[in-house]
Amino acid sequence: MEQEEKLSLINGRIHTQTSTASNITIEHGRIASIDDSIGSMNGKIIDLHGRTVLPGFCDTGIDFLSWAESQERLNLSNAHSAQELSGALSTYSHANPKPLRGWYIGYNLPDEVIISRDDLDAVIPELPCAIADAKNSHVVLNSPAMNEFNMPQDNVEFDEFAQHLPDLSEDDIIHLVKAYSPKINALGLTELWAGFSGDASRLWGIFFNDAYDLLTFRLRCCFGFGDVGALNEFLAAGLRTGDGLPFCRLGGIIVRGDLEQQEQKNMIYSAHLSGCQIISDNNKSCLNALERVIKRAKKNSRHIVRGISQSLLDRMKMLGLGGITGTEQEDTFMHEAFQNGLVVSAGSGETLTPPLKSIGAMVSNGLSVAEALSVYTWSASWNGSCDFRRGELAVGNDADIVVLEQDPYLVRPEEIAGIDISMTFCAGRTVYDSGAV
Repeated sequence: MEQEEKLSLINGRIHTQTSTASNITIEHGRIASIDDSIGSMNGKIIDLHGRTVLPGFCDTGIDFLSWAESQERLNLSNAHSAQELSGALSTYSHANPKPLRGWYIGYNLPDEVIISRDDLDAVIPELPCAIADAKNSHVVLNSPAMNEFNMPQDNVEFDEFAQHLPDLSEDDIIHLVKAYSPKINALGLTELWAGFSGDASRLWGIFFNDAYDLLTFRLRCCFGFGDVGALNEFLAAGLRTGDGLPFCRLGGIIVRGDLEQQEQKNMIYSAHLSGCQIISDNNKSCLNALERVIKRAKKNSRHIVRGISQSLLDRMKMLGLGGITGTEQEDTFMHEAFQNGLVVSAGSGETLTPPLKSIGAMVSNGLSVAEALSVYTWSASWNGSCDFRRGELAVGNDADIVVLEQDPYLVRPEEIAGIDISMTFCAGRTVYDSGAV
């Protein structure tokens, strides 16, 4: 990634969140000045020719590894016969001699295509191979896959197949970070909150140590645990929520609604008293436990509810909770959230939604452009307790910036999703450049 010692963007429409400016200067990864005279500038200068500048976008809830891995699986929606599947699988396997997890995986096979183990063995005889139907209800396995799973039949339920898959290796994860970071930046994203479960210590070690230098966006690792014992073991390492690290940091502790109520309560108390942010599912018992710790422990942590609904707004306001809403969720309740001063940010889930697509949908549903943009900028930073240095363009803040070809304030709502990204800067580094500027 390129980082200029000093860089000025001039002749733009710069929306700082509080005002509009024409010029902005970046130095050592932070915003050094706004609207300085061009004659006083030194260092590299980029003329934007009227393009629009906004704070970098943040997605506050994506399963990054699942999304990135899905980009490497074989989409078979256009295979309408066993012969077409064989051809697609052959091409795919030759292009990917070392598949992730050591498995070849295809999905979206049309229902009318009937295949068996023999069809897969003819193309993939040595490595495990699995083909899922369009409904993700059943999976057909080849012989190596059956042997690895110790299964007597080649057709299994999808959930059973998913449970047997081996974890991503360290090399797999590093490959995914290296391969798909550019796609993140090309959407104008400079920060992701990624949810992880399973071996939290192992994942944290990979991202913080081995993949750290490959990251071109800020990664906030949010971990979910199956029980409070696993959480406490992780916290014993001394890691806490905070903004300290520039590109990889520990985020919130995810408390899932499918855990036993007592486990939810114990996990919320342990995380809260340890100073960690809690990201809770929209679940009555989780909310009750959150209310108790907030009222009794009196610690000032910005806890968050994900999957919020209109019925939660009053309670969230009373408890001072932030919220994460799905990017495809109906936005009818968002007006009331803003009117009541609630902070709501956007999370994609397993399928990464381009921020401008989501922003356009929110504006079409009646939010103002400023409100919709804040869901990906200031609100996300507030929810992450880093609004003092990101989420708006201000002197001293991190230079996380996206340059757009058009101004969302000046086009029709239905045109916002189609606005092209010109450049993306993260901590002053050029992490995406379309070549248009």
